[in-house]
Order: sequence, then C-alpha cells, then structure tokens
Amino acid sequence: MKRLLALLVAGLMWVSACSADVEVQTPPETSTTAPSVETAVEEQPPSTTRAGTQTTSGDDGPRLVTVGLRTLGSCDEILDYYIENALKLVGPYGLDGGPQIFRTDAMDAEVMEEAAMADDSAGFATPSFTGTNVQVAGVDEADLVKTDGFYIYSLLDTSGRLRIVEVDDGTLRHLSSINVDFQPQEMLLHQDMLLLIASEWRVGPVTRIVQVDISDRASPQVVADLSVDGRYNGSRLSDGVARLVITSHPVGIEWAHPQGGGLRAEQEAIEANKELVRNSTLGNWLPAYVLQDPEGGNPEWGQLVDCSDVLAPGVFSGLNTLSILLFDLSSGITDWSAASVVAEGDTLYATADSVYVATARWVNWQALAEDDVEAESTGYTTLIHKFDTSSTDLPVYEASGEVSGFLLNQFSMDEYQGDLRVAATTSPSWWWTEDSESHVTALRPDGNLLEEIGSVWGLGEGERIFSVRFMGPDAYVVTFRQIDPLYALDLSDPSDPQVLGELKIPGFSSYLHPVGEDLLLGVGQDASLEGRVEGLQVSLFDVSDPTDPIRVAQLRPLEDDGPEPEYSCAPVENDHRACLFFDDRAFIPYQAYWWDNNESSQDAGVAVVDVRSGDLSLEDLLRALSDGPVAEDSSDWRKVDRAVPQRVIVIDEWVYSIAHSGIAVHQLDTWDRVTFLEYPSR
Repeated sequence: MKRLLALLVAGLMWVSACSADVEVQTPPETSTTAPSVETAVEEQPPSTTRAGTQTTSGDDGPRLVTVGLRTLGSCDEILDYYIENALKLVGPYGLDGGPQIFRTDAMDAEVMEEAAMADDSAGFATPSFTGTNVQVAGVDEADLVKTDGFYIYSLLDTSGRLRIVEVDDGTLRHLSSINVDFQPQEMLLHQDMLLLIASEWRVGPVTRIVQVDISDRASPQVVADLSVDGRYNGSRLSDGVARLVITSHPVGIEWAHPQGGGLRAEQEAIEANKELVRNSTLGNWLPAYVLQDPEGGNPEWGQLVDCSDVLAPGVFSGLNTLSILLFDLSSGITDWSAASVVAEGDTLYATADSVYVATARWVNWQALAEDDVEAESTGYTTLIHKFDTSSTDLPVYEASGEVSGFLLNQFSMDEYQGDLRVAATTSPSWWWTEDSESHVTALRPDGNLLEEIGSVWGLGEGERIFSVRFMGPDAYVVTFRQIDPLYALDLSDPSDPQVLGELKIPGFSSYLHPVGEDLLLGVGQDASLEGRVEGLQVSLFDVSDPTDPIRVAQLRPLEDDGPEPEYSCAPVENDHRACLFFDDRAFIPYQAYWWDNNESSQDAGVAVVDVRSGDLSLEDLLRALSDGPVAEDSSDWRKVDRAVPQRVIVIDEWVYSIAHSGIAVHQLDTWDRVTFLEYPSR
C-alpha cells in the first residue's frame, strides 16, 4: 500500500509545461462490484421530461431501442434498482470505501471537418486553413483553439476569457473577449456558435456547457447556459450535431462516518448509511440539469433524462450513470435528447454515426495490499458500450463488450468495417508489473453483445503501451520500459490478427501519425539503453513492409541549436491536438530547459519538421518572442514562459502559434517572424 501511494505521489509530481492538459494517471475511483441483477421488467407507460422526447411503442414519437440493455421500467423501479444494489455496496463511509485520492480526468477528450488532419487514409491535408488534429476524419473534437479561416477563437487565457482575434494576411487584430464565470476547458465551433465546455467542482462534479453567439464577432453574447450533474468525458461534432458524454455520481446523500474507533462505531455508520439509502429518492441517483436564463430570469431545472430512457447492462456495472446527450446545433443547447446507462464512463471514441465509451471496472485499489493490487490487475477488464448516434431523435444503446486490461486513450479504439479493434495492457500505467503484456482484440456486434472474434497477445512483455495507431487493416503499437518495440500488426482477418514485424529501438513514440500509406511519424522521447529519457525526438518509420518496419530517420529538433537541453518535451506527447500536420510538414510545439549550477534557461517554440523527401529535416524553430533560450534572470523569462505555444494553425501563407499570452505569426516557407500579438488585459 505504501508503494502504491508513493507511485501516486510520483505521478502527481510529473506535471510540466508540456503536460499542462495531461491526465495524471491515478487509480480509478473506487467501489466494490456486486452480483449481476437480472429481473424481468414489464414495459411501462411512456413519460416525458424536459430533456427527452416522448417514448412510445406506436408512431407518436421516436422509441429508444434497447439493444444490448434492458429498460428498468418506471421511475419507481429505477429507484428500486439503485437502492437494491447500493445496499450491497454501502459501507461505513458511504459508497466510496473511505477517503479517496482524487484522479484527474482526461479531457478527451476528443476541429474542423474540412481539415481531416488525422484521417487514417488521408495522411497530410492541404486546406486553405487548418483545424485541430483529429482522430477520425469528419468528426470534430473540442479543443482550446478553433478557427474558421477569418478569426481565431482561443481559450488559452489564464483569466478564463474567450478571445476572438481577426486574421487578415498575416496581420492580427484583437477583436473582442468575453469573460464567463467559469474556466472553459475546450470548445466546439459550429457556424456562428461556440460551445464552451468544462468540468467544475461544486458540491460534486458538474459539467457546464455555455452557448456563445458569435454572429457579431466584435460583441459575442452568451445565449444559453446549461449545467449537468457529473464529470465531462468528452464530446464530438459532426453534421451539425454535438454529442456529449457525461458520467454522474450519486448526489445529495450526507453519509454517516464512524464516530470514534472500534467495530461498534463502524457498524453503526454502516447501518446509518443503509437507512440513508433506503430513504433516498431518484434525485439522489439520476443526474439533474439547470438551464440558466442569460437575461436573469428564473432558471429551468429538472431530471436530465426520462425514466423510460434509463437502461441497465446485463452485468452490474456500478451505481454511476453514463449519459449521452445529443444537441442539434441548428436549435442550440436549449433542446436535447438523452439516454442514460447505469454504468461508469471513461474513454470516448466516436465515428460519424457511433459513440463508444470504455469504462474501467471499479476496484477499491487503495484498500488493497501490494500483492493484491498486482493480482487484481492481472484479471482486470475494461467494459465498452456502443451507442448509435446517427439520429438526433435519441441515442440508441446497441451493445456491450469487454477486453482484458486497461486502455491508454481514445486511440486505443478504432472501428473498421463494422468491427471494433481495441489495444490494451494488462497492467495500469500507474502500476508496472514484470509480467505485464499488451494485446489487440477485435470485437464484432452480435445482437446485444460486442463479441470477441480474435486477439493477438504477447506485445511488450514487462512493458505497457505508449501509443497506438490503427490504419485501415493495419495497426501499430508502441510499448516501452527500457527500449521501444514498434509492433506492426495485420488485422485484415479480425478473427486471426497477426504480429507481422517488430522494431526495437531506444526511446519511445508517444504519438503516431500516418504519412501516406507507407510512412509513420512518431513523436516522443529518446532514451538510453537503460531506459533513461534523454529528450524530445521525432522518428520516421517505413512500414511498407510490415514484416520488417524500419526507422528511416531520427531527429532531435534541438540538437543543432546549441547545447542539448537537460529536459525537452512536446505537448503532443500527451495531447494529439497539440500539433499540426500540413503540407508534408509537422509543426510541433516544444519546450526545453537547461540548468547549470545556479543558472537556468528555457526555450519554447514550434519545431517545423519536413518529411517531404521521405526523410526528416528541421526547417526552423519558430519562436514567439526570443531568438533562442532565455536565462532565468532575464527580464524576458516571464514573457517567454507565458508565450509557450500550445496550438498551431496555418491560414493561407501564415503560421499562427497560439499561447496563453497571445499569438505569434510567421511566414510560411521563409519562417520569418512577422509579429506577436499580446492579449490586452481586458
């Protein structure tokens, strides 16, 4: 247990400028699983809430299809389900098992449809302006920065402001800003509308969605403000429909705690908490919403989802509630459809028509001894739920499946020809074991199940996955502990996936990006043969012969710009949206540090890496303010520190790098620095 806590503390300390938006890997929130609850439920009469459409068995409206799940029936029966299972789980501290170490949830996380920057088949795109680097072509992901080619919209502002900057042939004009009463974490852009999204902590986790009308860019206006119980898992946007995934927890129950020591105090607390569960209402279990009136009128509030649209999986999956919300943005966020599943939600992957949500099975990791943690992780599984979101009427829950182990991020999942391919590691990232291994498993919808049809094991024994990229019928997996094996897999027959080739090199790639059909770009860290990380590196792999993948080029971007930094990193190592791939070039924001005795210095900019010749060459380092590293005692230290680029956009012949303090402009090809616009204080 002490070792586990030490690892958690070490993980929390591993936060740098390159990982400001990174998920700190800590054990999942805890609970204890209960036996599967299988009861026959008779169909109940329809009911309606503010959030949903009326569900009927006739032609009066859309009906929620309960493929793979079962409806829980009436509101009373839903409450009975929660109470029955909560009574099996409740303890002396409530449902959480005791004091918790809080996790930091990833903001999937997870742009302009026209850009299609990360399409598995498209390679590098060349639009007149670029969008955010996305996983699936045509499926927009929320991000800190957006553009429509005429304006740049940025949330990279420590004051919580939305900034709107007009761009015109390399010139910048700060047009407006709006200060909302929360810190937006990412946003979606649709025509003259921005959706600002964040997870807040009030009495519990709350997801906030604010609609901003930007039809007048000089005077943006908040027109709708929606809050929902629960933490934000991620969102996607395609064809004018926004899809949000939120996981909510039981709320409003003031749990008893042991008063004093001893078994008597503990047992009394358990009995008191059981009585609280018995007396709970549906409002304690299902998420609520509050829709504020920006004009100051009375807020509208109620239950997020209709009782007839609440489903339960065949296998008990905890007491949290996973909700999928659909917003047809032609009418904004004041009208939505929603469906909920009594289950947890963690990692979001989406296509244009489907949403997959992976959920880690709950285990009270903090209560386990060291040997028990290793034993528990060996048999650990991740559940995956599939929703059909092709219609705006209502999300349709289709099927569920599971794979062994833990997923890295959204790139661990990929849909191809109707099958879902999943890459996972048997040990979590925060608990390395010598017998850890990774695998790729194919799941195929079969009625109400995502059935395993094939898998390949034995990837990176004693290591864990650092990056994954699926490219059509192929997959590439990077594992690491001391050296970096790059595995090339053939998934053309999903019932019999094969490892065709393997390349072992020092270091690792944290992000993989396809370059055409035969090349793969990797961004990560170089390392010694002993596994000691040595600095930012970019690798180019020839995968034309998957039986023999070859690294054809390696580049340390800062190697020829003076002394090697003691530490260098790139935000893309933790967030795929932090880099840009355009015109066979990679634009990679970076940050580097040097320290010698009592002196230290830093550098930040955008490394422009050319891959047009099938090789790697550094074209330039684009810096916002300085021409090189800045010493700590320099008056420019603070300015450079606030001007670290986090996102890059190309519009026509100009490169815009966006930081917390402003936007830098460089000319494409010549790389001349044109200007730096520092945001005004207001």
